[in-house]
Amino acid sequence: MIMHQFPDLHWLKNQIDQGFCNKQGWGNHRLDTTGFPSVIIHTHSEECFRPDIKGPISLFLNIRGESRCSVDGQTRLIKEDTFFITNRSQPYTLEIEKTRSLPKTPHLKKSRPTETFNIHFGENFAESVLNALLTPADRILDKGDEQDISFFRFFNQLHRRDPHFDTMISRMLHTDQHDGFDKLLFEQQLTDLLAYLLLQHREVTNVVNRLSPIRQNTRVELYKRLSHSLDYIHTCIGEKIQLDHLARISCLSKYHFLRLFKLAHGSSPYQYIQDLRLQKARDWLSHTQLPVADLAYALGFENPQSFSRLFFQRSGFYPSHYREQTK
Repeated sequence: MIMHQFPDLHWLKNQIDQGFCNKQGWGNHRLDTTGFPSVIIHTHSEECFRPDIKGPISLFLNIRGESRCSVDGQTRLIKEDTFFITNRSQPYTLEIEKTRSLPKTPHLKKSRPTETFNIHFGENFAESVLNALLTPADRILDKGDEQDISFFRFFNQLHRRDPHFDTMISRMLHTDQHDGFDKLLFEQQLTDLLAYLLLQHREVTNVVNRLSPIRQNTRVELYKRLSHSLDYIHTCIGEKIQLDHLARISCLSKYHFLRLFKLAHGSSPYQYIQDLRLQKARDWLSHTQLPVADLAYALGFENPQSFSRLFFQRSGFYPSHYREQTK
């Protein structure tokens, strides 16, 4: 099911409390099962505030613009190049604020409302798919059509959108806009997306296992702390980011933070930030006409000259020449 407006908040919370036991969706849509259904909220919104919703496993992302999602006392700013995951029955608050100009780049002011593409995986659907993906092949025949339904929890953090993820979203968006709703295709697309998220989760687990403490729960806690600093970096990439502040966000001493960050991510915070800025620069140079000087300031560089020098060192091209090559 794909919706083009947010459902009434009071109605939604009441349905969640009742477990959708009446099998009634928004707009009198009849559901196949009880429980929170699979639904995509594809809306254009200038402003909204939707507090304390206990949804299913959910992805929050935007085709255009920004939104904020808060869980467990932490708020993440979701930009066009990231997405955020929440888990089943984990209360979240979604907020979209009115347009504001970006510092030093007033012409970057957004002229259109935020276009959301928030994906909520139905309770029964998500657990069934994830358990099927996690069941070893040699046990499938023994189980037949029986399923061991158990809850699966992802880490709450911002994820960088990669080309594979964007391709899946683009196909879902194209289907919605041009081909109409097809339940079989819709569920296949959601299954592919869950498989992708599971692979992402396994990569995160590998990072967790690289951390040095022996106890697993200690490694998980350290990763959660480090992920707060990573979320901050992605949110504030255009600002001056201080090591002391990253360490405080992670509730670690500066030197413990440095050691653990490099152990987890294979590079220092400084290297990670520079790589992220250059990746964004390549994307903006290829897809926008933003002047190089404004682009440099928007990405947090002290001046356009330092940005151009670093870009040349890494790519062999100055920014203006790179833009010409990618036209």
